Amino acid sequence: MCILMVLYQSVPGYPIVVAANRDEYYDRPAEGPQQLLAAPLAWGGRDARAGGTWFGLNAHGLVIGLTNRRTHEDQENDPQRRSRGLLCLDALQCRSATEAAAFLAAEPPARYNAFNLLMIDQYELLWAAYDDTPRLQPLAPGLHVLTNGNINDADTVRIQRARRLLQHAPALAWSDCLPLLEDVCRDHEHGVTERETLCMHRLDGRYGTVSSTILALTAPLTGSVYRYAPGHPCTVPYTDYVGLLALPRLSPV
Repeated sequence: MCILMVLYQSVPGYPIVVAANRDEYYDRPAEGPQQLLAAPLAWGGRDARAGGTWFGLNAHGLVIGLTNRRTHEDQENDPQRRSRGLLCLDALQCRSATEAAAFLAAEPPARYNAFNLLMIDQYELLWAAYDDTPRLQPLAPGLHVLTNGNINDADTVRIQRARRLLQHAPALAWSDCLPLLEDVCRDHEHGVTERETLCMHRLDGRYGTVSSTILALTAPLTGSVYRYAPGHPCTVPYTDYVGLLALPRLSPV
């Protein structure tokens, strides 16, 4: 049950800001930020089991974020369907959010288990809810939070908490906004179940937050912020990965 927190066209100097916690089984191997594609250049973490990614960006300034989608408690995945992480990797071959949405719409029906996909560039923020076919919604500038249901679902405890903690983020200088984002990613709200904290530690010891990414994208890409913690962000420090983005400027769409 990953969480993606987006500040779109809201933070001065950084039109795309995303804080993302990945929640997964601890025994599912993954690799940290790296070059994923050569044409276009794309970067992100890699799922070492299926080969895809859950969150990445490319040289055109396109950001793709994926969460699994769960609409009812007894929902089961079909193991014969294609990996959703590979779809996320495929989307990073596109030049824009609009192109990524068109690519997704052209995929055969029922090819994937249910998922949510965020497609973000300097011009558009698009959310796709996929339940055998995609349902697309453009989103306005501002704060948006996504877990494994609908975007900005007011009944989801994690979304309520994230929105409350980040409500004043656009008014902050970046030097204050960045540590706030880190604090939100490592947050443990009191009085909620272990499934509802932003940094998740499930009591069964098998599942929880396995990594955290903070991305603040600007032009040129080398002026961006790209930080990654390979574990619970409450105990594992963030490492700076902006050196991966060795390009002088955003490529034109």
